[in-house]
Amino acid sequence: MELERNNKIFGLAMFIPVMLWVFVILSYSVNVPWFDDFDPFPDFLRNWTEAGAAGEKISLLFQPNNEHRMVIGKLITLLYFQLTGTLNITFIHIAGGCFTLGTLALIWSAFRKQNFNVWYFLPVPFLLFQLQYHLVFLWAICSMQHQTVVFFVILSMFLLSRHRFVWSVAAAVCATFAMSSGIFVWVAGAVILILRSNYRQLIIWILVAATAIGFYFAGMSPQGNEASIAFLIKNPHLSVLGFFAFLGGLFDLFPEKDIVTRSVMPVIMGFVAMIWVSIWLYTASLPWLKRTWGITLKRPGFVNPSDRQRSEKESFQEFLLGIMIFLLANALIIGLLRPRFGFFVMIVSNYKLYPALFLIVTYLSFLSSTNAAVQNKVFRSAAVISVLIWGISIYTYLPAINERRKFLMINAYNQEHNGFGLGHVPFSTSAKYVDKLMKEMVGAGIYRYPSESEWLALEIKKIDKPVTSELGVKYKIEGSTVRVEDTNAPLSLNKGTGQYAFLRRGSKVYVFKLTQRSYTGRNPLKQYDKGSFVEIPFSSVEPGAYQLGIIKVENYVFTGGILNNIEVP
Repeated sequence: MELERNNKIFGLAMFIPVMLWVFVILSYSVNVPWFDDFDPFPDFLRNWTEAGAAGEKISLLFQPNNEHRMVIGKLITLLYFQLTGTLNITFIHIAGGCFTLGTLALIWSAFRKQNFNVWYFLPVPFLLFQLQYHLVFLWAICSMQHQTVVFFVILSMFLLSRHRFVWSVAAAVCATFAMSSGIFVWVAGAVILILRSNYRQLIIWILVAATAIGFYFAGMSPQGNEASIAFLIKNPHLSVLGFFAFLGGLFDLFPEKDIVTRSVMPVIMGFVAMIWVSIWLYTASLPWLKRTWGITLKRPGFVNPSDRQRSEKESFQEFLLGIMIFLLANALIIGLLRPRFGFFVMIVSNYKLYPALFLIVTYLSFLSSTNAAVQNKVFRSAAVISVLIWGISIYTYLPAINERRKFLMINAYNQEHNGFGLGHVPFSTSAKYVDKLMKEMVGAGIYRYPSESEWLALEIKKIDKPVTSELGVKYKIEGSTVRVEDTNAPLSLNKGTGQYAFLRRGSKVYVFKLTQRSYTGRNPLKQYDKGSFVEIPFSSVEPGAYQLGIIKVENYVFTGGILNNIEVP
C-alpha cells in the first residue's frame, strides 16, 4: 500500500512539468509560419503539388534548407498534408513536442532498469520540460530540427546500448537527416564501439556514416562557415567561453540583462559540470585502455568500481556516454562556428534543449557512478536545482511567450492583408516571395490564416473619435519613424489584453503591436514593466495620408481613438 501510494505521488510529481509544457504548446501555438519556416513547409508543399515524377518529389525531400536537410520534418508535414490536404503549423509544433515526449520515454526506459530509487528520476522532467527553449517547441522549423534530432540520437544510443546494432544504424541515419547536428551521432556511436573493442561493427558503422554524411553534404554550399574560421583565429577565447556557455545555458536566468551579465553563470556552471564529465569520461575509458594497450590507471576513489561489472550498468553507462559525446561534439562545433554572430547565440532560446539534456546526462552519469549515500545527496541537490530552473523559466519566459503569440497574430493579419509581417522587411524581395507564396497557399486551400485578429481590425475600422487623455497614449514623429507610447499599459498574460497602434486609410489598415516596456529595476528575474511602445517606420507602409490611432484591448473590451492625421512620404 505504501509503495503504491509512493508511486502515485511520484507519477503526479512527474506529471506537473510535462502537462504544463504541453499546455503551453496547445495554448500559445499559432498556426503561422515565421521567418525561416517558409522554405521547408509552404514552399516545399507548393513544389510537391507541382512536381510530376517520383524522382522529383524525392529530390524535394532531400533538398537543403540553409545548411540542413530536414527530411524528417518534411515527411511529417507531408503526412499531415496527405491526410488533410492542408498545412497546419500548430500540428508541426505538436508533432515536435511528441518527439520530446519520446525522448523522455527513452531516458525513463533506460533509467528504470537500474537499481535506483524511482524518485531519483524526478529532476529529469523538470529539466527537460522547462520553458527556456520555447523558440524550439513554438517555432516550426526549430521544432522539426532540434526535437527530432535529439530523439533519434537518443534512440540510436539506446538501441546501440542494447546491442541492437542494425536498428541503431537506422536511427542514426534518421538523426543525420533531421538536421546537420545529427551527423555527430556517428561520432558518439563510434566511441561506444571503440570502447567495446567491437571493430567489426565499428567498420560497418564508419562505412554507413561516410555514406550518409557524404550524401548529406553533396552539393551543399559552405554557408559562410569560412568566415567563422577567420573569426575563430582572431578571437579564440570566445570559442572557449562559448563552449562552456552553451553547455551551461540553462543557468541563463536573466534574459533581459546585457550579454556579459547573462553569460557569467552559464560559463561558470558549464565549466563546473565539465569537471565531473571529464572524470567520468576518463573512468569510462579505463577498461578499454587496460584491455587494448595494457595501460592501468588509477580510478577516482568516489567512483563505484562495481558499476562496470554488471551488464545493465554497462548498458546504462554506454547509453549516457553516447548522448554525452553527441552533446560535446555539438557544443564544440557551435563554439567554433557561431560566436561571429554574437556571443548571445551561445545562450539563445532555440539552442537550450541541448544544455537541458547536458545537465540531465551529467546528473544521471553521477548517479550511475557513485554509491547509495552519494546518490541521495546528489538527488537532493539536483531536485532543488531542477525545480528552481523550471520555476524561474515559467516566471521569466511565460510573459515573453504570451507577447510573442500576440505579435504573431497581428503580423499574420498584416501578412494576409498588407503583404508583409512574418519576418521579412516590407517591400523587400524576400517579402514579395513570401506574399506570393502565401497567397498561392491560401488560394489552393492548403493554408488558412488564423482569424483571431480580424475582430481587432473590425473594431479599428469603427473608431472615429480622438484619443482621450485618460488613455495615457502619446505619439512623436522622429524623422522617418512615428513612435506611439502607452504609459498605462499593464503586463497581462490574458490573450484578450493588449495595445495596438494602427495606420488607417479608407479600408486599408496596418496594425502594429506595442511592445511591453523592459523592466529596469532591481529584480534580476523580472522582464517587463508597466507601459508599452512601438516605433513604426514609414518604410513599412505605402506612401499617403493616414489616420494614426491606438486601440487598447482588456479582456476583449475595446477602447481607443485617433491620435492625428499624418502624411507618410
